Amino acid sequence: MKKILHITVALLFVGMVSCDYLDVVPNDTPTLDHAFSNRAVAERFLRTCYSNLPDVTDPYFYPGWYTSQHELILKDGRAQRSVAGYIAYGRQNTNHPYQNYFSGGNGGSNLYIAIRDCNIFLNNIHIPRDITEEERTRWIAEVKFLKAYYHYFLMTLYGPIPIADEEVPLSASPEELQVYREPVDVVVDYIVDLLDEAIEELPFVLPDPQTELGRPDQVIALAVKAKTLAWGASPLFNGNSDYKNWVDNRGIQLISDTYDPAKWERAATAIKEAIDAAHEAGKQLYTFNKFAGGAKTFNMNDTLVQLMTIRKAITEEPERNTGLIWASQDIPANYKGGSSALGLSTLGNHLLTLFPYMYAQDQPSLVNYNSASWHMAELYYSNNGVPIEEDKDYNYPGRYNVRRATPGDNHQFYIATGETTAELHFNREPRFYAGLCFDRGFVELSTCTEDGGATFSPFMRWRGNEVFNTGEYSPKKIIAFETSCSQGDVNKRYSPHDYHFPIIRLADLYLLYAEALNEVKEQPDDEVYYWIDAVRENVGLNGVVESWENASIIPDKPLNKVGMREIIRKERLIELSFEAQHFWDLRRWKIADQYWSLPRTTWTNDEGNPEDFYVPKVIGESRQVSFRDYLSPIPFNTTRINPNLVQTYGWQ
Repeated sequence: MKKILHITVALLFVGMVSCDYLDVVPNDTPTLDHAFSNRAVAERFLRTCYSNLPDVTDPYFYPGWYTSQHELILKDGRAQRSVAGYIAYGRQNTNHPYQNYFSGGNGGSNLYIAIRDCNIFLNNIHIPRDITEEERTRWIAEVKFLKAYYHYFLMTLYGPIPIADEEVPLSASPEELQVYREPVDVVVDYIVDLLDEAIEELPFVLPDPQTELGRPDQVIALAVKAKTLAWGASPLFNGNSDYKNWVDNRGIQLISDTYDPAKWERAATAIKEAIDAAHEAGKQLYTFNKFAGGAKTFNMNDTLVQLMTIRKAITEEPERNTGLIWASQDIPANYKGGSSALGLSTLGNHLLTLFPYMYAQDQPSLVNYNSASWHMAELYYSNNGVPIEEDKDYNYPGRYNVRRATPGDNHQFYIATGETTAELHFNREPRFYAGLCFDRGFVELSTCTEDGGATFSPFMRWRGNEVFNTGEYSPKKIIAFETSCSQGDVNKRYSPHDYHFPIIRLADLYLLYAEALNEVKEQPDDEVYYWIDAVRENVGLNGVVESWENASIIPDKPLNKVGMREIIRKERLIELSFEAQHFWDLRRWKIADQYWSLPRTTWTNDEGNPEDFYVPKVIGESRQVSFRDYLSPIPFNTTRINPNLVQTYGWQ
């Protein structure tokens, strides 16, 4: 009988065989014949192929959350000593890399083991006889998708990577194990080809979304294909002169330093194909239906309905979330043993630690020790839909002044009337109020909101709090409205509400398509504006041309390619804030240094006069960011043993 070969990265690159076996095989019979003897064990092997999907709900081990300190801040000592914290504070290294998804360790799972499992499955799924051909075909397509996605995830972290297309045989010579990193363009083509194979056999949409959530369908696979090609066309991988000397011992350049506009054309075609498929499947940008939200929502006014549209685009149940393309699975978390349904997962419980004191009838409840970055408060637009530094009517020089919320100033549903807070918190777009918790701002939660009236909601009170205060912010957007909060008892805290965290949303594809079209065309036109304006209209803003013409000190900014590029990028940063997306986009655009190097800043935290509290205060030194930080290093020991596997450029 054929023995199972456990091809770890150690085997692929070092020539060693692991002695542990898949959990689908009894210890005394480590054979593929047994692992695929019938449908039941083959299905367990299929679940093994899924089990290494990077867990977007794990904030310490998923790269998109805490590794930059741009969106979310790690404040307490335990958090700062996490692997994400080490990366955020510039301590990444080659000896034992943090979040090592290449060979596993320090908060990263070995994705080449995941790919190996996929190859084993594909090579042996023909064995079981008690499975219908229709189901076998679908399982093969799913595993091809997973294999492509694991390569995609590795590419977004490491750039050029080895392609593990085949299962390495036991008879492989040491020379055959001395693999190479393949050029990014080759990797992109490989991923796309594999996804195309999967798309042919995947169901168009999931036959039973409630029980199959997280499994791929054609719409999901098309979305991943679109994002793969967008990565290949973006500045990090398309004409990046920083890597012009990155050549392996074959003399092959691993990232081209020659810009190719055809890559954007190819990406635009794929993105539109994904959008068209999503529309055919009934997807549309999510809008909140207050009559379907229960007794606590049906009386909400238009202002609160708009805020709920923004928040519940993330937290709504999948069967009602028309803007959701792909969500996290309800399977055991990779590292902590919790459920990946947000609320039971590592992130679900952790999110509650992002909540500060909330005052409901002047009774606080303390759970906060991490924050949203102070800089996020300046990222969002003004209420005119343009950057606050560009808005000709916005008091940008006086944004740190204090102001009292008075009756009739149109902020009664955002800021507690009669309370004093920073001018920065007034006259902002709806996504600011839906996205951030701030001092004296309301937080709408079902157990604290009566008849949809914000005046009955708790509000944040950091300044003047003798027990606890913070000079930063918290991410309201990813806290479900259904989260429970206790009133009148300082010893009680919050209870999370389960939801499946989005991996890809339709708004992501709309903005990605606007980006691709803008890069393809000589100058932006109505087609470019259409897709970004659809997102803006959904969150309560006018279109870009109208907004800039009416409110900006640079009224013609949307009319040229460079200006529109900047607008689209900022729109993505705002729309996808707190969704573990900034990390990927800022690197893809090759502008991470502009954001990651921002110093950690807070309000002064003075408990006295508001004028003394609302003064920006820099804490610590700025992070030094260079081009090497855009891609992750692989372990030094791996490159030492396999000289063909060159280190990530800049990490030598």
